[in-house]
Amino acid sequence: MNRHIFKMVGYDRSKGVLTKADYVYMRDLLETVIEQLQNSDLDKDSEIDRLKQFFIKFDHHVERMR
Repeated sequence: MNRHIFKMVGYDRSKGVLTKADYVYMRDLLETVIEQLQNSDLDKDSEIDRLKQFFIKFDHHVERMR
């Protein structure tokens, strides 16, 4: 049996890690969604309120990354 069949590969912990630029991009997308909901004719007040609360927490998290 060949003992070299299985090789260990390097593991990079930085893969999949969100950067500040990623968070800023998500924050911008979230702001766009909130604006679209506010401008729609649908009655989405509770969803808008929940998104605004999340947005405040998310924005605080992004600001702390500086």
